[in-house]
Amino acid sequence: MHVLLAILAIGAAVPVAMALRAAPTQPAKTKLAGAKFSADGKLQRPVDYRNWRFVSAGLGMSYGPAAQAAALTGHVMFDNVFVQPAAYDAFLRDRAWPEGTMFVLELRGSETQRPPNNRGYLQTDLHGIEVSVKDSARFKNRWAYFDFGMDATATPMPESRCFACHKANAAVDMTFVQFYPTLQKN
Repeated sequence: MHVLLAILAIGAAVPVAMALRAAPTQPAKTKLAGAKFSADGKLQRPVDYRNWRFVSAGLGMSYGPAAQAAALTGHVMFDNVFVQPAAYDAFLRDRAWPEGTMFVLELRGSETQRPPNNRGYLQTDLHGIEVSVKDSARFKNRWAYFDFGMDATATPMPESRCFACHKANAAVDMTFVQFYPTLQKN
């Protein structure tokens, strides 16, 4: 009798499990949490971004104030790009960035010929943080760009700076996906 009940229970569970697996996934319509603004409208610097998805690193690819200042002294900056895990997953699924997406561009110094390294470049100290936020309710053009430097808060940069470059050169929705190998279609 117990065996018969167990067989009936398993038989009933299989169609339910199959239905759950077969249910189509819908793109997320909710806004991602993450961007925190102070009462005066300044973006607060994300503290946990190094736990986000790493999407790329570059050498000498950043154009913000910290990279420009370093270039004047002949110093080349590394940039590391991070995006929230939920935004990364949504992009892979939908090929679009959901509302609330945040990217962090971390700028680090570079060094070469530190033993035992003879030729290559390695990353050194933090020089600044830049952040982009997609929030159509807050920003008239959906995206805004922030240069924190080493500060805890930042205001949006003028649209003539980062925004203009992203609008002219970004591959997908104001982002440089063309430089992020894990997000490119293979």
